[in-house]
Amino acid sequence: MNKFLASPKFNYLSLYIFGAIATFSIPPFSILPLFIAIGFGLYRINFQSSLIQIFLSGWFLGFGWFSFGLYWIGSAFFMADTYHVFLMPIAIILLPSLLAVFWASACICAKLINRNTKFSILYLIVFLSLFEYLRAQAFTGFPWLMPSMIFASNVYLIQVFSFVGSFSTNIIVLTLSILPFIFFSNFKGKNALSLILLIPIAILLFFGILRYFNKSFLKNTDQLVTIVQPNIKQKNKWILKNREQHLNNLTELSIKDRNSLNNKNRIIIWPETSFEGSIPSEKKLLSNISEKILKNKNTTLILGLLRTDENKVFNSLVFLNSKGEIIHNYDKIKLVPFGEYIPFRQYLGTLTEMLAPKDFTSGNLKLNPSINGFENIITLICYEILFTNEIVRRLSKNTNLLINITNDAWFGKTIGPYQHLILAKIKAVEFGLPLARVANTGISAYVSPYGEIIGRISLDKKGVKTFHLTPALKNTLYKIYGEYIFFVLILILLIINTIYNFYFQGKILNEK
Repeated sequence: MNKFLASPKFNYLSLYIFGAIATFSIPPFSILPLFIAIGFGLYRINFQSSLIQIFLSGWFLGFGWFSFGLYWIGSAFFMADTYHVFLMPIAIILLPSLLAVFWASACICAKLINRNTKFSILYLIVFLSLFEYLRAQAFTGFPWLMPSMIFASNVYLIQVFSFVGSFSTNIIVLTLSILPFIFFSNFKGKNALSLILLIPIAILLFFGILRYFNKSFLKNTDQLVTIVQPNIKQKNKWILKNREQHLNNLTELSIKDRNSLNNKNRIIIWPETSFEGSIPSEKKLLSNISEKILKNKNTTLILGLLRTDENKVFNSLVFLNSKGEIIHNYDKIKLVPFGEYIPFRQYLGTLTEMLAPKDFTSGNLKLNPSINGFENIITLICYEILFTNEIVRRLSKNTNLLINITNDAWFGKTIGPYQHLILAKIKAVEFGLPLARVANTGISAYVSPYGEIIGRISLDKKGVKTFHLTPALKNTLYKIYGEYIFFVLILILLIINTIYNFYFQGKILNEK
């Protein structure tokens, strides 16, 4: 037994378990103290010397994190017949395996830059944060399940994002996760190092709490935002004979309490691909929908549906006015790999026969729509809400609202929709903008610029809710300086680790 406990196999198994345990610190579980499991894993990796062992250790830690945190992707194979079910194990193993390579590579880089000392902990934090940044950009990017999500489940902790953003919050979370192990270690100078790391973080957290307590009591405007969640099952959604029933469902929800809204400026939002159909062929249908719902000329319907152009298919949304006219349309730009298009399709041979037969086409950037009373609106479809750059390049001084329509029906009653909501909340806080998030089966919500969920429609429930538009904040620190903050923090950590090793390189006790 003792031989097994000292073996590399036990080391890898325990690191996998640490990574898996850490996922329970993010929503919907939100058991915050469990995030230190990542720190314990990194602390153990710090003492390993073999580059192969370090790579494998980093990979198993990452594989535990991603395999447990992203298992819900497999449910998409049971929700419709788009994909063959027997491909599901490949998806839920292959994706976490590839994402874990980022963590393994980060651990290798940390050791390579600091091979002559036994203290590489801050380098591990630096490179893991850098590789998380790279993961959000490379190969179209996938900034899902970053460690910073841990802070998003608490209304006080989430304020940190308004100061430093998601990537810098990765640094903070990783540093906090490993601080207890530094403090209780036998490292020389550990107390001074712990204070140097902890004090700035404590100050930042204090200002986050202060920000929330001193938040301006934003006076709601007269503009109204209505979110509509029809709760249409994915297996039924594209059956043509069910379309009328689905449209009646959406219509009934949309006209609920219509007479009591006093002709105010109002937007009604339906989810992504709200019903079976596409434009331009369904313009007459849209006109009929407008006639039934938009009795007030100051009301606009925003709905998701497909758009076709010759042999191209787009995942789109349109703004429909009371005359039945499309006054704005937006085509999704950031497509989901293997969900909306198959990368390298031409090289996959017969395998493509088991995948979706046609790829969506990515749209082009357009000017944001402006509606009377709402001014500038940023629209994002599905997981586009994860990408900071997609928001930054559309921001203007008059932007007043983020709208995110999605269809999380693919993922059933798993943790996926909860994670998606949390990631959307982060963007509202980062940019100080209210967010209207509308999902087909949930979770739909209206979120304040401080990350508060003002109202929601729960997962797998049908419903409609109307909210007064919350004014956007003038600015946030992150909105002004963006990722400059991230790179400054990286530089500071590199300097601290270098100085520490210069003074204590020969004095660190040999511990494991």
